[in-house]
Amino acid sequence: MKFNIKSYIPATALGLTILLGSCSDSFLEKKPSDYITSEDLQEVAKWNPNILMGQALGTYSTTFAMNSGGTGGHDDFGQKSVDIATDLMSGDMVIMRQGYGWFEAAGTLTCTTTTATSYSYQFWRYYYKLIKATNEILDAAGGDDITPESDESKIYYGQAKALRAHSYFNLVNLYARPYTEDKTALAIPIYRTQLTSEAVKKSSVEDVYALIVKDLTDAIPLLEGFERPSGAKDQINQNVAKGMLAYVYLTMGDYKNAAKLSQEVIDSHEYTLMNNTEIIKSGFASIGISGWMWGIHLTTSNSPALPTFWGHMDLFTYSYAFAGGEKLVDTELYNSIPESDARKKWFTEYSPKGEQYELTNWWKFYDSKRIKGNREWYNDEVYMRVAEMYLINAEANVRDNKLPAARVSLKALLDERDEIAAEKVASMDQMDLLDMIYYNWRLEMWGEGCGLMTMKRFQKSITRCEEDAMLPGRTYSYDDKRLTFNIPEREITNNPNLAD
Repeated sequence: MKFNIKSYIPATALGLTILLGSCSDSFLEKKPSDYITSEDLQEVAKWNPNILMGQALGTYSTTFAMNSGGTGGHDDFGQKSVDIATDLMSGDMVIMRQGYGWFEAAGTLTCTTTTATSYSYQFWRYYYKLIKATNEILDAAGGDDITPESDESKIYYGQAKALRAHSYFNLVNLYARPYTEDKTALAIPIYRTQLTSEAVKKSSVEDVYALIVKDLTDAIPLLEGFERPSGAKDQINQNVAKGMLAYVYLTMGDYKNAAKLSQEVIDSHEYTLMNNTEIIKSGFASIGISGWMWGIHLTTSNSPALPTFWGHMDLFTYSYAFAGGEKLVDTELYNSIPESDARKKWFTEYSPKGEQYELTNWWKFYDSKRIKGNREWYNDEVYMRVAEMYLINAEANVRDNKLPAARVSLKALLDERDEIAAEKVASMDQMDLLDMIYYNWRLEMWGEGCGLMTMKRFQKSITRCEEDAMLPGRTYSYDDKRLTFNIPEREITNNPNLAD
């Protein structure tokens, strides 16, 4: 059965009013002043179940709202803030010059400190704010171990579980060492309800992953048959939840399940890879792009304006990148791109005279090819693409020694990027395939927030290029302590259990 929400409530309409009021400095405070609580939702839901759907849809607004991490900075605007910062930490993306200060702590690897203005504080608050909101939805439905009865309830419940899993997955990867290296280490606290204000202790990496897997395996069947409203991709559907779980399994080293789920998404044919023309001419600016699985539709009424992904990444949007805060691709990565690869054009200048200023993001994220072309900051933001499913599938199959299957997925991607490289895939051995997959994670997903996790999963080191204004020529490894965030001081003050 296909189910479509008939009275679609836009995420942007509810998020700021329901979710982003003045929240407590501590995640543990049970009833912040103007934040709808689980008890409130339970009472309202008795006479109007649609309120719960509105809460679920409104939660998505947190993912792109300014100050969602509580710092008030122009590098604090939800998920894309995390994506930019972690890509800078990986060294695949670098800052051209110092000046405005935004994201410079990520570029200098000083972002994991514990003050109230640090990324440790910002990202912690951002993800636990999402967890709090999703917990309230689950509480209002009867808890996170029930199975809702109505179709409507199953959808908002499944979306809440998936978004909670996504938040814990990001937290455990930011604040702990990789699962495959030390899954017994204590990492972060788990909160599964807002009906108690109990201060809990840290859970192990393994226990956090167990909850993530449970939430997603619960969510996937609940989202069966759900169709998002035409043209909308801000809600999590079944394929997005499968994509999340595939990424989780890949990170855990469960390659069989990572390959299985990513293949199911590919075989659904709901999404198609962006072709070699689209990756240049689309500007990565619209949720209408066929290869986008999950993304946010920004408008002039819901955009945070200057402090947006576009403001920091696009030279043709009036904001920081336009005014001297450009982000560059790492020189080594750029030099490794053959001329036959269409993606090389991402970093060559748009100019009628044909000049080329390498390393600058000209053609991946762009608005209108006019200086200050977008003063309204309405371009859309991508959270997941089907290209990731091909990369997950290829990597999982290679690591599981299923080389023929890996070659199929990798070649499918390269057929739309570099036909010469695609022809070589058939003769590649396991090590060659891994190298090619690593390279394509770095290039294909450049600027989209996969850099740091890719670096850690492949256990790589990087030497910053000389064009980097932060750490030119400096080399560091994936296990450098500066690449793991520390729990913020204020949270430890509110919950001494986290001090150990």
